[in-house]
Amino acid sequence: MLLTAPMAHASTHETLDVRSAMLLDMSTGRIIYEQNADEPIPPASLTKVLSMFVTLDQVRAGKASLKDTVKVSRRAFSTGGSRMFLKQGETLTLDDLLEGMAVSSGNDASVATAEHIGGNVDNFVQMMNAKARALGMKNSVFRNPHGLPAAGQHTTARDMLALSRAYLAQYPEALRYHSTRFIKHNKVITTNKNPLLGNCEGADGLKTGWVFASGYNLISTVKRGKTRLLAVVLGAETTQARAQEVNRLVEAGFRSVAGGGKSVSTLLADMKPADYALNLHKTNSEAYAELRKTSKAAKSRKTSVAAAKTSEDAKAAPVQKKSKKKKATATAEKAAPKASKAIASKASATSGSKAGAQAARKAVAKAEDQEPAPKAARKKTSSTKSTADKTSTPGKKATPREVADKQG
Repeated sequence: MLLTAPMAHASTHETLDVRSAMLLDMSTGRIIYEQNADEPIPPASLTKVLSMFVTLDQVRAGKASLKDTVKVSRRAFSTGGSRMFLKQGETLTLDDLLEGMAVSSGNDASVATAEHIGGNVDNFVQMMNAKARALGMKNSVFRNPHGLPAAGQHTTARDMLALSRAYLAQYPEALRYHSTRFIKHNKVITTNKNPLLGNCEGADGLKTGWVFASGYNLISTVKRGKTRLLAVVLGAETTQARAQEVNRLVEAGFRSVAGGGKSVSTLLADMKPADYALNLHKTNSEAYAELRKTSKAAKSRKTSVAAAKTSEDAKAAPVQKKSKKKKATATAEKAAPKASKAIASKASATSGSKAGAQAARKAVAKAEDQEPAPKAARKKTSSTKSTADKTSTPGKKATPREVADKQG
């Protein structure tokens, strides 16, 4: 059977070049634009918004914690598509996994989260569908926690708007995940594909998605002043079309909310390409620029630590020489009593009398007077020990170096 990519609906000046779309003014709760809002379409990675919603519900209920440590299973590790690049057997926090779902659109992170929250993926998917029904998502069915193609899995722009509206209302703090530009995990950098971040004033979320059967999807939220708009755009043919059409919709929305009596549809027709064109490379380039800045700082820290270690080694060198001298002195100290005894024995053997014994004692006394080294050796030993104690402290600076390495 020949598979063909879905085609977006032909656009006019008053419509968008996408399959379906909706725009909500969250400040008033009023829907100010919709286009084919009930047309079914595969949700792709927009599914992860529901997965994160279910997870945060469990955290709020006290059944899980963002600090929970999660061990990555073989199933999570081997999940294909967009990934956070987890390794089998590694452990990380639930908070890290949620960030990986939002920024990297990690299918591996989604499975690891589902297994931790639901006990297994199937149980978690049941929780997802129960949540969807509770939110009134009448035309949505979910088969997995990440949005990879699955038979019977579908949603609509209207249902995605209902999901996102409730999600932001209950967990506004979740925007910290969705507004993050990039993350680095296991030495792999992944960037947020939301084209409005850094390109559109006030944009701070929410989620992108793509599979062949749906095309390019995007839920986006933008806040300016007291007004927050929530846009859903499904089924764009290219990333460029998705970016420009959602930006076009948002800009028209803010102009409509600002007053003048014009509808969003009318304003869409009035807008020129310069009003909504976006630089799709800006978000990624800014993310990589920040990463290079971080890496440079880490490299500088490593160099400083290495230089400090070299300086400490240089200072420790004289101490090592003193140690050698100390050993030689100690040897002499041990040898001195033996020499004294030898002299005494010789004197005793020669005299064999009371006079000989006195001579022997004088000989021993003379030998000891000629050996001041032991006292000096003891002083040097004390001095050497003190120096060694001082040089051992810089050695403990290995810890910051290890941290710097990890941070780099």
